Amino acid sequence: MRRLAAAALLVLACAAPLAAQTTIFTTRDYRQDRDRWTDPAYYLYNTARELTDMQVENRFGQKGSGADKYDIRSPYPFKTSSEHYEAWRKKANGGTKHTFATLPDWDGMWNAGRTWLDSNDLQASTMAAALTPQYREYYVQQAKAEAEGRHWWAAAFCLPDGFIRSVSRGPQQFFIRPSQVLMITDQLVATQVRWIHTDGRGHVPEREQFAQWMGESVGFWDGNALVIHTNQIRQWNATHSLFEWSDQMTAVERYERMGDEIVGEITLYDPVAFLHPLHARLRFARDKGSDRMVYSTCTDTNGPSSKIFVRPDGVVDERVPGDPLYWDPTDPRPWAKHYAIGEKR
Repeated sequence: MRRLAAAALLVLACAAPLAAQTTIFTTRDYRQDRDRWTDPAYYLYNTARELTDMQVENRFGQKGSGADKYDIRSPYPFKTSSEHYEAWRKKANGGTKHTFATLPDWDGMWNAGRTWLDSNDLQASTMAAALTPQYREYYVQQAKAEAEGRHWWAAAFCLPDGFIRSVSRGPQQFFIRPSQVLMITDQLVATQVRWIHTDGRGHVPEREQFAQWMGESVGFWDGNALVIHTNQIRQWNATHSLFEWSDQMTAVERYERMGDEIVGEITLYDPVAFLHPLHARLRFARDKGSDRMVYSTCTDTNGPSSKIFVRPDGVVDERVPGDPLYWDPTDPRPWAKHYAIGEKR
């Protein structure tokens, strides 16, 4: 009888309710929970977006929707973006040589559809599982900060959103000519531009390469589909409980107009941050009510740069190293210091 009673107690212990388990909401030190970072129960089945919006919706520590609608792993066998891009270019026989008369019509303004790159319908555990150990720790640090309302968003500091949000957000406009395509995005932070060079010259020599907010993009036409390769992308953060990436991230994109939609996809390669290439499908629907973009600057909505301020005597001044409010523009992870402040409470 005693053995049976002991066995029953063991079963009950193993079946402890979720509330009794350590979660990202109850942990004393998330760094000690590494073996649970890829478990959806650790985040109480919240999506990345549900963690970001948790304080706004007054639901801190509550169970999430459990939604996990996307396969974020690349369906392609390629190990690098260069291999991927060159394989597609070879299949297209080097690409279609368009003239102004034969280029596809992508006029108008195009609104972005939903994707996991906007952090919706993606379990936080799914995102964590795709990242290398160091970047998985970065991710959990960010997810915890977001859930607690300790947000660090580029827009708050009038900094560019970075490559990922420029690709996945809208509205977008496409200006097409035979040797170049311009992709213009109107966002909260600013109007951002990408230049895709389709003249066949490829990327600049390695000695001339440097990290850029939008990277450097080259491309070719496969019939009426635009294929893009981007490298030299600056290390940054997608925020909103998504991932950080290193300055080794590169990307391959493909876009084609189908009726009143531009259907696209992007494959992301980063051997430093990702355990495997990531993939997302993109859709942009034509805005039938407007085709006029509005030029935006961050200072229109968020005020001037955080390093510039007005002294009590009315003189405009700039914060310098040593000032406790100084922000170092060379810091590759400025959000980490912000998160660390909250972790000391």
